[in-house]
Amino acid sequence: MKKRISELNKYITDEYLKKINTILLNHYNITPTSVEKVRSAFKVNTERSIYCLKEFKHNDKKASIGYHLTRFLKDNGFDGVADYIKTVDGKDVIKYNKRYYYLTSWIEGSECDFKDINVLKQACAFLADFHNKSKGFHINSFKIKSNYNKWEKKVLSIKKDLLKFKSIITSKILKTYFDEEYYKLIDFNLKLCDKALQIFSKESYKRLCEKAKNERLICHDSFYYQNLLINNNGKMFLIDLDSVIYDLPIYDLAKFIRRIMNKSYIEWNFEIAKDLIFAYDEIRKIARDEFEIFLGHLIIPHRFWKLGKKRYLKRKEWSEEKYLKKLNKEIRLKDKREEFINKFIENYLIK
Repeated sequence: MKKRISELNKYITDEYLKKINTILLNHYNITPTSVEKVRSAFKVNTERSIYCLKEFKHNDKKASIGYHLTRFLKDNGFDGVADYIKTVDGKDVIKYNKRYYYLTSWIEGSECDFKDINVLKQACAFLADFHNKSKGFHINSFKIKSNYNKWEKKVLSIKKDLLKFKSIITSKILKTYFDEEYYKLIDFNLKLCDKALQIFSKESYKRLCEKAKNERLICHDSFYYQNLLINNNGKMFLIDLDSVIYDLPIYDLAKFIRRIMNKSYIEWNFEIAKDLIFAYDEIRKIARDEFEIFLGHLIIPHRFWKLGKKRYLKRKEWSEEKYLKKLNKEIRLKDKREEFINKFIENYLIK
């Protein structure tokens, strides 16, 4: 298991530590014995307990959604989440010096090792349980972002950008090696966009979205190792519920598996994907129409598009070596991905 990346106290300035101490004492009546930076949070040690203090720049809506969702999940028997702790005056979140903060219990665990197939299967079953137990979540006072029926528009935007990249490269008098190799892959990825568009424009997809909308189905939207912890007893915990959205649960699963398939130790291994789908399906049954939506999300060329966006629109100042390393991975995985898609269709979509 991976250790959680931790920056010790020396990385927190005295001024910053003073601010954290003030927040904890004035709003939670807590006096820390030490504070550590762990990823984007602070591990707060006290004589009796350990807490997690989260800081963020934007409004307090997301933190309040996380607080209410945690209560909803626990009421439904899902205990793989941290407890949110209210302030002394009963608030979910506070504002201090133009930043927002909330406090939860600290989960003592490690990041999941996704090189272990059993951990991957456990994660998929855990995700399915989360989907089951979060069904019906709603807060009148906050609007949760919804992706229902929006994927056709999102894919059209990606396709538009790919065509723009193609035009930019074509118009260049002097083309780099990256330009030439990226250009060769554009048509292949445009075809993937077209396949995804065919799926997301179908009435069956719209019907699924309408049903999910009525049932209020929640997606975590960032279900990955940074937000998944496992303790010494093998129990999993899900953290960072701040960015949940309304969408078909199959989107969460497809996004998770797509990221796993791109790893060098898996590289679009269909048999592993089958095992993960089965682990999820045992807990939350996947409807037949959902498999096609799964494929739609799986084939959207996110990585290829994002690479082009960084190069041709944002002009991100990466070294040529870094750009080529990422592009070479796309080239290397192209055939394996194509073979995966064909096997998926044969196994799940051909009636």
